[in-house]
Amino acid sequence: MATEEFSKDKSNQQTNVKCETFEKGPKRKYTRKSKADEKAKEMIDQMINEQTNEPTNRQIIEEKYDERISELRNQHGGSDKEQDERSYLIYRLEKNREDNIFEEVMQP
Repeated sequence: MATEEFSKDKSNQQTNVKCETFEKGPKRKYTRKSKADEKAKEMIDQMINEQTNEPTNRQIIEEKYDERISELRNQHGGSDKEQDERSYLIYRLEKNREDNIFEEVMQP
């Protein structure tokens, strides 16, 4: 008889169980900092600094380049061959100005 009561109790327990589902809340944010994150941030900061410094470097190089061209223009005298070479050099410097400045800026 004890086994019959136990089985009845067990069957009653199973039918009385309620199923409830809980909604998942927002997950906890990952707050631990890694060394890789710090290195990446340093690299990004360095790249930003290089980009902000590049225009000033470019301006300095452009000024020197223009100064060199004006010096060549202001030189007088010499043989006809020297004057022709000077005028050709000025022509080549002016024609390739942007490429030459870019190459000089990109040098480490």
